[in-house]
Amino acid sequence: MLSKLKNKFLNILGYLKCIFLYFFAAVISVFVNNRAFYKDLWLVAERGADARDNGYHFFKYLCLNHKEINCVYVIDKAAPDYNKIAVLGKTIQPGSFKHYLAFVCAKAKISTHIMGYAPDSYRFAILDRKFNIVKGKKIFLQHGIIKDDIRELHYDKVRLDLFICSTVNEYESIVKDFHYPESVLRRVGLCRYDALLKAHTVKRQILVMPTWRYYLRTLDEAGFKESEYYKSFSGLITDERLLKLLEENDYELVLYLHYELQKFTYLFRGKSDRIKIKGIKDADVQELLMESAMLVTDYSSIFFDFAYMKKPLCYFMFDRELFFSEQYDRGYFSFDDDGFGPVCSEKDGIIDFIEHEIKNGMTVEEKYAERRNNNFDDFSDNHCERTYGEILKLILS
Repeated sequence: MLSKLKNKFLNILGYLKCIFLYFFAAVISVFVNNRAFYKDLWLVAERGADARDNGYHFFKYLCLNHKEINCVYVIDKAAPDYNKIAVLGKTIQPGSFKHYLAFVCAKAKISTHIMGYAPDSYRFAILDRKFNIVKGKKIFLQHGIIKDDIRELHYDKVRLDLFICSTVNEYESIVKDFHYPESVLRRVGLCRYDALLKAHTVKRQILVMPTWRYYLRTLDEAGFKESEYYKSFSGLITDERLLKLLEENDYELVLYLHYELQKFTYLFRGKSDRIKIKGIKDADVQELLMESAMLVTDYSSIFFDFAYMKKPLCYFMFDRELFFSEQYDRGYFSFDDDGFGPVCSEKDGIIDFIEHEIKNGMTVEEKYAERRNNNFDDFSDNHCERTYGEILKLILS
C-alpha cells in the first residue's frame, strides 16, 4: 500500500516538474528563440539513448545535404551512439533545461517514437493528449512499418502534423483503422531504407531477431527463464540438429533481442562457437540485417526491412494467441496469408526451413516474392530526401 502511494506521489511530482519546466522554458524562449542555437530549429530524436533508426538516418541526411537547416539531435552523452552523432552535428542532453528550451522553440519536432523529442516522452504524450500544450509541427518518422492495430497511435490519442508511412496497405489501415485524415499522412517510406539497397557484404549468417513482450519486461531472472519466450528461443539456438547444420555448412547464427528485453541477453547461452549472442553494445541492428543471409523473427516489423532486401525469412510463432491478447490487437496483416515466409509454431519447422534455404542458396520462394512485391511498389534509396521535402512543405505552409 505504502509503495503504491509512494509511486503515485512520485508520478505526480514528475508531471509537476514537466509542467513547471515547460512553461518556464516557454517564458525564457521569448528571449532566446532568435539566438543561433534555437532559431528555426529542427529537433530530431529516437529514444534519447540511441541513433540507429530513422531519426539517425534523417539527421545524417540533413547534416550532409542541408547545412542551411538548423538541426539538433537528442542523445545522452553516455550513449554508445553518441560519437557518431557528435561528428555530424549538434547534440542536446535529454532532460536538460537546454532540452526544454529546444523543445519549446523547435519549429519541427521529429522523432521515430511518439514524443521521442520531448524531455519526458511518456508524460508529455499524456499532457499533450489532454491539454494540447506542445506547439510546433510534430512529425512522426515511425520506428517501423505498422501492421498491428496499435491503439496508442490512434488519431484520438496522438495529435500529429505529419505521419510518415510506407506501403499501400499500411496507409489504408492508418486511414481506416487509426482514423487519421489523409492530409496528415505521406507515403514516402522509412528513412533507414535508404541504406538497405546500397552495396554490402552478405555473410554466411542467420539472424534470429524477435520482438519484445510487454508482459516480460518486469520479470526477474528466474521468472524470465520460466517463460515460453526464453524456453523457445533458448531451445532453438541449442538444438543439436541446428548446430550440426551450421557446422556442416559453415554458417553462424546471431541472436539479438529487442531493445526492451536487452537486459535478459546474458541469460542466453550457445553450445557452439557458431552461435553468437549479441547486445546493443556489440552490434547495430541495420548492419546485422544487411550482413545476414536469412532472418528468423516472430511478430517484429523488422521483417519488412529484410524483405525489402529480397532475402528469405521465416516466423517463429509459439505464442500467437497470447501475443495478440496481451501485446497488440491484430491488424490488417495476416502472417499466414500476407507473410514473406513460412509461419512455424515449433522449432523443428524453423530448422527445416533453415536447412531448405541453405540447400537452395538462400533464395526466396516465388509466392513470398510475389507477396513482397504486392506490398512494396517502390524499391528506392531517396526516402530521406522525400521526407525532407514533406517536412519543408509543412513548415512553410
